[in-house]
Amino acid sequence: MATAQEKLNTANKNLNNLGTFKYSDSTGLQSAYNGAYKDYNDWIENPNKYGYNKYQSDVDKLFNQVMSQEKFSYDPQQDKLFQMYKQQYQAQGQRAMQNQMGVAAARSGGYNSSAAQSAAQSTYQGYMDALSEKAAETYQNSLDMYKYNQQQLLNRYNTARDMNNAGNEAYWKQADAKAQKMNNTYSVFNDDRSYQWNKYSDNRNFLQTQVKNAQDQVNWQKEYELQKRQVNGG
Repeated sequence: MATAQEKLNTANKNLNNLGTFKYSDSTGLQSAYNGAYKDYNDWIENPNKYGYNKYQSDVDKLFNQVMSQEKFSYDPQQDKLFQMYKQQYQAQGQRAMQNQMGVAAARSGGYNSSAAQSAAQSTYQGYMDALSEKAAETYQNSLDMYKYNQQQLLNRYNTARDMNNAGNEAYWKQADAKAQKMNNTYSVFNDDRSYQWNKYSDNRNFLQTQVKNAQDQVNWQKEYELQKRQVNGG
């Protein structure tokens, strides 16, 4: 039968063998959490890598273009279409005026009367009036083109902005999903770690109680032997 000291030695040995708490990741719960944590942090710390603000440079560029557009102005001297009309109508007016003068001269025996000149000038002016109408037309065409280009630029800006916003929304949605996964894996891992710690703690408390009981038994045995020798006069 083991003595009290042997029982104490055994109890101390069992307690020492228990050692300090070490979590056992045999089911891979901590590894799953570490992976989810790493994945989430990589996603948050490298947003541009994962599509956040993918089109922001286009948005900024187009926004600056929209805001820096020059006000509409029209110079017929710089309008190639109007200049073409101008040459055409001036040439036609000159020919019509000359024809008018020729007809009048033929009727008057080769002399140009003031009435003929007035009629010829009126004919030329008719072409100039038509040219003025063309000027109004080319002005409106130029204005319409300006408005069209303005709207097209605005459309491009809105498209780039909407695409960028949609990409950012998708990025944050994915970030939320990764955060949820990280929290879930941590909760499961933490529950398992708490379970293992509680089990370890129960075992340690049990072994510490055994050591205490064994030590009490040794102390009692020593006290008993001392009293026995005193009684026997030893």
